[in-house]
Amino acid sequence: MMYKLGQFIVKRRWWVVATWVIAAIVIVGFSPALSSIESNDQSSFLPGHYESVKADTIAKQFSAHSDAPTDIILFNTKSGTALTTAEQQTVKNIVHNLNAQHLGHVLSVVTSAEQLAPNHKTQLATVTYSGNAQDTASIDAVKTVRQALAQQTAGTPINAGLTGGEAISYDTQASANRALEIVSIGTLLLVLFLPAFIFRSPLAGLFPLIAVGIVYTIASSLIADAGHLFGFHLSQQLSILFTVVLFGIGTDYILFLLFRYRERLRGGDHTRGAVAFALSRAGAAIFSAALVVLSSFSALFFAKFGIFSSLAPGLVICVAMMLLAALTLVPALLAIIGEKVFWPSKAWMVKAEKPTISKKIGGLIARRPGRVVIVVAFVLAVLAVSALNFKADFSSFSQPPKGTPSAKVYNELTATFPAGTLSPTQIYVTSTMPLSKAQLAPLKQKLAAVHGVSTVLPVMLSSNAKTAELTVFLKAAPFAASALGTVGGPVRTAAHSFDMATRQVYVGGATSSIVDVQSVTDRDLRVIFPIAAAFIFIILAILLRSLVAPLLLLLCVSLGYVATLGATTLIFQTIGGNSGLISFIPLFMYIFVVAIGTDYNILTITRLREEIGEGHGPRKAADLTVEHSSATVAAAGLILASTFASLTLGGISFLSQMGTAISIGVGLAAFVIAPFLIPSLSALLGYAIWWPSRRPVKS
Repeated sequence: MMYKLGQFIVKRRWWVVATWVIAAIVIVGFSPALSSIESNDQSSFLPGHYESVKADTIAKQFSAHSDAPTDIILFNTKSGTALTTAEQQTVKNIVHNLNAQHLGHVLSVVTSAEQLAPNHKTQLATVTYSGNAQDTASIDAVKTVRQALAQQTAGTPINAGLTGGEAISYDTQASANRALEIVSIGTLLLVLFLPAFIFRSPLAGLFPLIAVGIVYTIASSLIADAGHLFGFHLSQQLSILFTVVLFGIGTDYILFLLFRYRERLRGGDHTRGAVAFALSRAGAAIFSAALVVLSSFSALFFAKFGIFSSLAPGLVICVAMMLLAALTLVPALLAIIGEKVFWPSKAWMVKAEKPTISKKIGGLIARRPGRVVIVVAFVLAVLAVSALNFKADFSSFSQPPKGTPSAKVYNELTATFPAGTLSPTQIYVTSTMPLSKAQLAPLKQKLAAVHGVSTVLPVMLSSNAKTAELTVFLKAAPFAASALGTVGGPVRTAAHSFDMATRQVYVGGATSSIVDVQSVTDRDLRVIFPIAAAFIFIILAILLRSLVAPLLLLLCVSLGYVATLGATTLIFQTIGGNSGLISFIPLFMYIFVVAIGTDYNILTITRLREEIGEGHGPRKAADLTVEHSSATVAAAGLILASTFASLTLGGISFLSQMGTAISIGVGLAAFVIAPFLIPSLSALLGYAIWWPSRRPVKS
């Protein structure tokens, strides 16, 4: 079937390319921008039945502005000394002037004597914005407030800085945009230069850049269309993954085809039929690999946490479009360019006379498969041991990016006031009967007695007295492990002890949201892992017509996953001194490492099946498979690992950790598991690997 498709594509090559170009122009021209469905608010991704979401709903009903986003202004002296009485008055004047300016989307700026630090070195003020948290207008108002502060403090002995939810979002947005630019440039350069270096041809570098570039423009627009149609949002920090995934796997699939095309040319076929033949051989591996990746990404649809589930449509669209392009657009372009894709190199014309490294490795595996399995398994097991030290860190999306204005003020704030000052926890009590402050006094006392609580503000009642709000300040930073334990444990326990038939208590705030994020993430890990594995097993069993081979591939990839988690934990926790890895790393690493790692194993196992079908014995087939496919796998792995490694250039800790983790996982899959472990196990198991099918025959 692939050969017939190849013949059709080669014959209609100009029509195929024209169809893709026209489709790109039409789809992009009538679609919204991808940024229109981006969000950085974690609570917006939580299902509605979680406590923090219910509390947020009550907050919106409690007061017109009770859920309005706020920031903190930190005032101190330029000399670092305590604020004098006159300087405290200057701060009050600045606050008064800010209110008098009626800054856009700013409801109020308030300060009080209670917001003066005990050592008088710092004075705080609270900025309240109109709208909701993560509204574009509210976030953009941060720039206006900062400019106004700079004007008001000019010529005075006072310094002023802004931090808080909106300020952090503003700086995160700027950092994410900068990271996107850096990662995009890094990705494009890698995609351009690595294939050019591998094939010693500039056209070989431009080829995937053009093909994947066309797919990227279409896929981005389709993702935005799907977001508006089905009402989902994307995490701003994660939307950058689409660029990396598309250019990474897209270049991989193109390399699969180019290596097969070069092999056919070296066999003496210099007609356009060589493209059709290359597609008939590489197309099966590309189709199988893409199906596995699609199934892994589709498992994200079963996630409850919106950050995960909302990524699924975009990733599926990316892979589906790249699969379609790899089977149509890429061979059409290759048929047009022909042998010139390798220009000016002449190396593609002749086979290497001396034994290559791949040939030597293949010979070693054929002679000593058992020893190779033992050595590789030992190395992976040693790396996997460090996974036992893994700890989750849930602060990734809520702390300011390093080196930003909000980060500087945040550090100054937590050094002077309790770390929980920036983001208090709200407790809401709803009742069918009017409440009084006296009734709520026992609840306030219980909350104040909780270890880890710094202060509980006076009770506030709604206009009908049927809803009450208690604001709790924690001693620890709002997203520290101790704060999560305090809110998720004793604070919620104390709050719910006040529940009864006529009233309900809900704990809200950013810390409570992260507690629920932790809960839903743990649930998603338990659900997505087995679903993705089941999808992959079923697809591989159908494609390979075997039950043993798919199980073998999954076991090998799973070992690679645990080894990757261990290596990442070793780098960032043991060596880097981080308190933990970003909480989402295990899930994303599993999805990408298992899916993409299986890609390379599929390329290897399909070549093994092909060599067995040619009449070679298991050990000889392993030898030839390594000789002919390991260079392709290594080149594809190098490009994909380098592409994900470009995420470390953006300066965002979550992306740096994820980029490092996936790069390690891809590297292990491409340079250890696919070229060494899979062929060695195949040589040991012999024809039993294809059970219950009979020995593969030439198709």
